Amino acid sequence: MPMIIIHAAEAALDVKARQSIVGELSDFALECEALPKSPFVKSTVWTYYNLYDKDTVFMGEEATMNVVSVQIFVIEGGLDSNAKTSLVKGTTQIIGRQLSTSNFIPVYIIIHEVSEENWGIFGQKADLAAFRASSIDATALQFK
Repeated sequence: MPMIIIHAAEAALDVKARQSIVGELSDFALECEALPKSPFVKSTVWTYYNLYDKDTVFMGEEATMNVVSVQIFVIEGGLDSNAKTSLVKGTTQIIGRQLSTSNFIPVYIIIHEVSEENWGIFGQKADLAAFRASSIDATALQFK
């Protein structure tokens, strides 16, 4: 149940691209964390986009391409070294497909590991084991 924050120049990713990234990245992040892709667990993966005017994103002195940074918050112990490597590579590829860039994909990724003790959800501390053991048929969260 990662929380994902994507930072990009507004022109880099249109609405359709952002929606495509969210769907694909949510599923992929759950795979990396070995979490079930149930409607419930999927509904706990929240993605936020911070979009910036093109004159507020720089690469040194000026941006010569659309750069994207991604912060992925996960529960500590949810990813081993191989899963982290996979998450970085896969996230880069998912976003790269939408950036329409050459072989060089300008995506920076930071994985933040947060202890269960410091991760709150639904008014209580997170429990990674409970999420992993939850039913594949568990229904999605509904807020109305």
